[in-house]
Amino acid sequence: FVTTDDQGQMQTKESFAFKWNRRESYEWLLGKSDDSPQTAWLLEKYGFGSTAEWASKFSAASRVLDLGCGAGSASWPFLTSDAWSGKAMWVGLDISDSIDVAAELLGHVANTSFVQADALGLPFADGTFEVILSEGVLHHTPSTRKAIGAAAKLLRSGGEMYFYVYRRKGPVREFTDDHIRQAISGMTDAEAWEAMRSLTMLARKLSDLHASVQIDEDIPLLGIKAGTEDVQRVIYWNFAKLYWNDAASFEENVHVNFDWYRPRYAHRQTEAEVREWCEESHLRITRFHEQPSGFTVVAAKS
Repeated sequence: FVTTDDQGQMQTKESFAFKWNRRESYEWLLGKSDDSPQTAWLLEKYGFGSTAEWASKFSAASRVLDLGCGAGSASWPFLTSDAWSGKAMWVGLDISDSIDVAAELLGHVANTSFVQADALGLPFADGTFEVILSEGVLHHTPSTRKAIGAAAKLLRSGGEMYFYVYRRKGPVREFTDDHIRQAISGMTDAEAWEAMRSLTMLARKLSDLHASVQIDEDIPLLGIKAGTEDVQRVIYWNFAKLYWNDAASFEENVHVNFDWYRPRYAHRQTEAEVREWCEESHLRITRFHEQPSGFTVVAAKS
């Protein structure tokens, strides 16, 4: 069902297929316990107290769509939970060949289906789903606004949409993001992966400093807030995304940096834009969770 000829979308598609086929670089995302890093982050953002609560909530729907599922990492916690009843039909959809990885990882779960399709050309009738989850996907399309609208049409009245999109950062960080993304645009995916190694090494060195800095007052010109912050995080949030997590392997950290810089489409938005687009799509926001990285939204179809 992939019919787009948009070159930016096709490049983004291929970059995600490459990433999700490097299994050794993301096993840490597939944690089952509530305190595993990825699962804990998802639970906090979407407002669930446990994976059991999450699984019970989604199990009560007739149909659940994971829009842009990749390898299935966002749905993994609740689909593999003992609380998942298997009564709801779960559909994983992705534009890339990573849908095959998702099928391999989650195909054993009862009542799951896998579809390769474009988020702006969805092969379902309006009102098909009661729940749509789209974790970090809509901003990887030609238009975040259009992607929200296309997804909202698939929701039944009263259905819920759960999604996360990137937030616009300060001016220097935005410049660096665009510069690096452009600098690696002519590389193959394998070359771009290798290019992420030096950024990841620097991130590790900065993290190893275990140093903090006291910022006495807000710096509006750079979008920096006052407070005490780890040096690595000051650079990460305000100057360049140099990701490092001691709990992950070096390749897993490279994966995260590649995920950020490689896709041609990685739109960042403001809170006002996200709220406006939800209103346009007849989505009533019931939860709006703000983090430096982005916005997590739960909204009901009116």
